[in-house]
Amino acid sequence: MLTQLSVKNHALVERLEIDFHAGLTAITGETGAGKSILLSALGLTLGDRADFDQVRAGADRAEIHASFDISKLSGAKAFLEDQMLEADGECLLRRVINTSGTSKAWINGQPVTLTILKDLAELLISIHSQHEHQCLLKPDYQRDILDAFGHLEQLVASTATSYHLWHKKAAALRELKEGLDEQMQRRELLGYQVQELSDLALQTGEFADLEQEQKQLANAEQILKTLYQANNVLSEEDDFNALNAVRQTLQLAQSVDIANKDFDECLELLDSSLTQLEEARDSLRRVSDSVELNPERLLEVEERISAAFELARKHRCEPSELPGLADNLTSELNQLSGLDANLESLEEEVAALEKEYLDKANQLSSGRKKAASELAAAVKSHFSELNMEGAELNIQLNTTAPSVQGLEKCEFLIRTNPGQEHKPLARIASGGELSRVSLAIQVVTAQTSETPTLIFDEVDVGIGGATANVVGQKLRQLSGNAQVVCVTHLAQVASNAHHQFNVVKQTNDGMTQTHIFPLDDASRKTEIARMLSGDSRSEHSLKHAEELLSSARA
Repeated sequence: MLTQLSVKNHALVERLEIDFHAGLTAITGETGAGKSILLSALGLTLGDRADFDQVRAGADRAEIHASFDISKLSGAKAFLEDQMLEADGECLLRRVINTSGTSKAWINGQPVTLTILKDLAELLISIHSQHEHQCLLKPDYQRDILDAFGHLEQLVASTATSYHLWHKKAAALRELKEGLDEQMQRRELLGYQVQELSDLALQTGEFADLEQEQKQLANAEQILKTLYQANNVLSEEDDFNALNAVRQTLQLAQSVDIANKDFDECLELLDSSLTQLEEARDSLRRVSDSVELNPERLLEVEERISAAFELARKHRCEPSELPGLADNLTSELNQLSGLDANLESLEEEVAALEKEYLDKANQLSSGRKKAASELAAAVKSHFSELNMEGAELNIQLNTTAPSVQGLEKCEFLIRTNPGQEHKPLARIASGGELSRVSLAIQVVTAQTSETPTLIFDEVDVGIGGATANVVGQKLRQLSGNAQVVCVTHLAQVASNAHHQFNVVKQTNDGMTQTHIFPLDDASRKTEIARMLSGDSRSEHSLKHAEELLSSARA
């Protein structure tokens, strides 16, 4: 709740501090004394637009502080934590307006934007007057009132969660469908490329073998000729060959009878050489037998090499890389081949989430329809007591596209006189009528409203007598669930307050200033007597004032 308001150099106020308390507080004073200045100052701390002419004449800036006890306001504390602002039991709003027209705002000593200030203000206070920030004129606030009255908060949250899940999956489905054509083209291309690679069926390491085989086949005739010559020199020449020369040399050496270490070593080397030459001869024969003239195979190998080069050129890679490329493209093709199954599965999931959302949203719609009828009837029951005989509230639920809030838009419509058309609250011509409509709604919804502080300005415009006393009683009744501050000029309303402040305007040394004073029991009686007759010293007025105060305390 609002605990203190401090104002410095704002309009006609040089300096004042007001301590507020729970219950109903009445602010009274003669016309023109400056009661509206307090609401103007408070509005600035709540994010209202600032003008340089709001700064008191002769001062360079105006400064307003508003303190709130938020120890029991989980919503306000959560908001402050989200904004990384201090969120203990007290919240201090500060606003400074310079004569240059600029202004700055703080929350708990931290500079903030007006948007943040306004968002927080809606969790702390609701001002029912002709000011532009009346929450009751906002469709979203009207919907929240209706949902709270119908105890639909959990269903509202569940519907919002379902909506977010549904739209997240729906967005994924749209993205999949939008990319499907491109992916289908990619799948078609991959199918063609994989088929080409599959037709070639080049194995890992095969290309190097093909190149080696091609070289051998292309040079087979020259290879055979050279092998033939080498074989002749080694063993086939009749006149002379290396094998016979070594064999004859060994035979001659073996016929020599000599005991010599070096000679023995020579015999061993000749014997070893003969063995190796015989093995080399055998190897040459095997190699010669393996080399054949095969033009058909050569053509086949060269065609395969050419095909590998052509396919590698298409894919801008080396022929030896084709087997690995085939594996990669096949894997990608397999993944894209599952697109149809993924699409079907996602479509089924989106349809299920949509049904879940619509089921909850329709339950919410039914709950809102029932709550709208009950709330309108409950509010209407207060209108006759508030001198609005024949007035009627109509809560209209207009069907909209599915949204996080459900399937309808909520709008409060009012008819102030029989036979008239129901119109939105914002189009009510009389500010007093709007205040009384707001009062009736707040009285009915007070049990479910989370706004801790309600301020009513001029709720008694155009009424008097018994109706004025009813207004006072209803404000006092409302203060049992929320802190209520009422600016009033009716004694019947002020007498029902738990606390009362008097606003006066004084002129000293040519300077006009507005002051506000808390009233004790004696001064309250005097002020209420003045409000009754304009004469605070009249015995009759003082007696009447005492009766009103006693009646309120009873």
